[in-house]
Amino acid sequence: MRLVIDTNRIMAGLLKDSTSRRIILHRSFSFFAPDYCETELLKHRQYLMKKAKITEQDFDNLMQILLERVVLVPFEDFESEYLHAIQVMEPVDENDAPFLAVGLALGISRIWTEDRHFLKQDFLNVCTTRDLIGMI
Repeated sequence: MRLVIDTNRIMAGLLKDSTSRRIILHRSFSFFAPDYCETELLKHRQYLMKKAKITEQDFDNLMQILLERVVLVPFEDFESEYLHAIQVMEPVDENDAPFLAVGLALGISRIWTEDRHFLKQDFLNVCTTRDLIGMI
């Protein structure tokens, strides 16, 4: 199953050996995210390492393992849907527009998120962690 994944789900996978990590690594799913996701993870690197109580080396290794399971989509591959996504998400949270744009541009109909903002749009079906556990 192909899904867009939000940055917070990847962060959850980095923080501990959790359900989120197991879902990301599960072969039943293929995940897609805007490529700036990696930049966001690195931006919060120190916080995530401290919270997870792991070294830089462990963080780098774990991030590499998780991101090998996520297709990081360059802006030019979803740019055609970006303005539409901004219009849809602007009343809720404009920062979520790239995730919607990725789904629209790649024909992916689902997003894995716990962000309730996505419930206010009708383009991507929201899958929660609980939903994905039920599919494994």
